[in-house]
Amino acid sequence: MSWVKTVPCSELQRRPVTFQHPPKQVALFSVAGSVYAVDNRCPHEGYPLVEGQIDDAYTLTCNWHNWKFRLSDGRCILGGDHVRSYETRVEDGYVWLNLADPPPEVVQSEILDGLHEAFRKQEYDRICRELSRLHFHGLEPLVAVRQAVAWSHDRLEFGFVHAYAAAADWLTLARQFAGEWEPQLICLAESIDHMAHTALRYPVHSFGDAREPFTTQGFADAVEAENPQAAEGMVLQGLANGLHWHDMHEALATTALAHYNDFGHSLIYVYKASQLIEHLGVEVEPFLLPTLARHLCYTTREDLLPDFRDYAGALAALQSDTWGTSKACEPLPYPATTKQTLAWVVRNAASHTPEALYQALLEALARNFLCYDATYDTQYHRPVSDNVSWLSFTHGITFANAVRAQCAAVPSLWAPGLLQMACFVGRNRRYVDLELAQTEGEWAVADPDGFFGEVTELLLDHGLREPIYAAHVVKTARAVQEELPDASETCQFYLLASLNRFLHSPIKQKHARRLARQAVALVGRDFQAS
Repeated sequence: MSWVKTVPCSELQRRPVTFQHPPKQVALFSVAGSVYAVDNRCPHEGYPLVEGQIDDAYTLTCNWHNWKFRLSDGRCILGGDHVRSYETRVEDGYVWLNLADPPPEVVQSEILDGLHEAFRKQEYDRICRELSRLHFHGLEPLVAVRQAVAWSHDRLEFGFVHAYAAAADWLTLARQFAGEWEPQLICLAESIDHMAHTALRYPVHSFGDAREPFTTQGFADAVEAENPQAAEGMVLQGLANGLHWHDMHEALATTALAHYNDFGHSLIYVYKASQLIEHLGVEVEPFLLPTLARHLCYTTREDLLPDFRDYAGALAALQSDTWGTSKACEPLPYPATTKQTLAWVVRNAASHTPEALYQALLEALARNFLCYDATYDTQYHRPVSDNVSWLSFTHGITFANAVRAQCAAVPSLWAPGLLQMACFVGRNRRYVDLELAQTEGEWAVADPDGFFGEVTELLLDHGLREPIYAAHVVKTARAVQEELPDASETCQFYLLASLNRFLHSPIKQKHARRLARQAVALVGRDFQAS
C-alpha cells in the first residue's frame, strides 16, 4: 500500500485542497466529517475539479461542462468518463492518501468498460481518451481494437464491412510509428470509430449454428445457394474443430472470385481479413470469419448484369488454356470496353505470364483512375446508372491489389482475378475524360518517398466526417504503396499521379439534390400517363 501524508485536517476543513504528488494531482474534499479524494483533472477536458461544486448527495460537479461524479467512487453520473478516486484515512490530525495503482487487469477492465460506452455512442473524443489511458498505463492498446471487432461483428446484417477492411490498413499505418503514440492513437481511433459508426443503433443479427463440418465444396455450395446460416455455421464448426484462417483461406478466396462480385468488395474483404488477423491474432477469427461468410452469401453477383455477359464465356475459354512465359504484353487498347478487354486477356493468356497481364491491366485501371471525369461526382441531372464517384475508381486499384495478393497465394485464381480486373477496366471507361489524358503530367510525382510522407500527414488529419470516405482514402493509398515496387515505370507513373489527383480533389459526401431528383423520376413513373 502506497500511503502518503498530505495536509492537516484543519486546512481541509476550511476549503478543498489540491495535493501534488507528481505526476498525480489529487483533489481532497471534507464533507460531513468524511474525506474524499479524486483526480483533480476532470477526465473530460482537464478542468480542476477542486473548483467544482458539491451537493447534498455528495455529487461533485465540474463547473466547466456540468459533468457530475460520485465522490465515493468517482463514477460519472452525468457526462462520460469516470474520474479516479482514492482511499483516504485520518491519522494524527493529517489526511493520508493511498496512491497505489490497482492491478493491471482491473485497470484494463475499467478502461474497456469506458471504451465500450464510448463505442456504443460513437464518441470519438472519449475513444481517444480511453485508448490513451491504456497506453499510459502500459497496457496493450490493440486489445481495444479486438474488443471493437467483438462488439460490432454481430450487428452487421449483411456481413463484413469497410470498417474492418480499413482497420487493416490503419493498423498497417500505425506500425510505421513505433514509439510515437499520437499517430498510433489516430490510427487506432479511426479503426474503432468506423466500427462504432457501422454498428451504431443496429440490433444483433445472430449467426448460423455450428453443425456441418467445414469443407471447401460444402462452403461453396452454401454460398452459391445464398444460404448464410449454412455458410456461417460451417465456418463456426471449422473453428470449433481447430481450423484457423490459413485452413479456410483458399475456400474463402475461391468463393469470393466465383462470380464478378459486388464491385470487387468480396476479394478485397478476404485480403483485408487476412491482414486484420495478422495484426490482431487468431482471437478475432470467431468474429471476422462468420461475417465474411455472411457477406459472400449476400453479395451482388454482377456477372449476371448485361454489361458483363461476356465474362462467363471468357472465363470458360481462359480456364482451358495454359499460361505462357512472355513478360511483354501487346498494348491494351485505351480506353477499352469490357468486351475488348476480356478478349485481350483471353488472346494473350497462352503466350504471357499472368503477372504480365496483371501489370497491363493495373496500368489501365490506374490510367482510368487518373482520368476520371469528376463532374459525375458533382452533377445531379444524370440517371441512377451514372452515380459514379471517385470511390468507384478507387475500387479498381484496391481490387487489383487484392487480386495480386490472393493469386500469389492461390495461383489457380489468376483466371477469374484477371478477367474481373478486365471488367473493371471496361465498366469505368464511360466515365473517363480523355481530355485529361493531355494533362497527365500535371499530377506526376517526382519524389515518391516525399509524396507518401505528405500522404501520411493527410491521412492523420484527413478532416472527412463520414468514415466511409476516410476508409477509401487509406485503402487506396495503401494499395498504391503496395503495388509500386513491382510495377513497371509507366504503371508507377499512373498509380502515383492518379493517387495524387484523387487526394487533391474535393469529394462530395452528400448528394441531396441528386437523390431527390432520382426519387421523383422513379416513383413518378407510376403516376404518369405513358
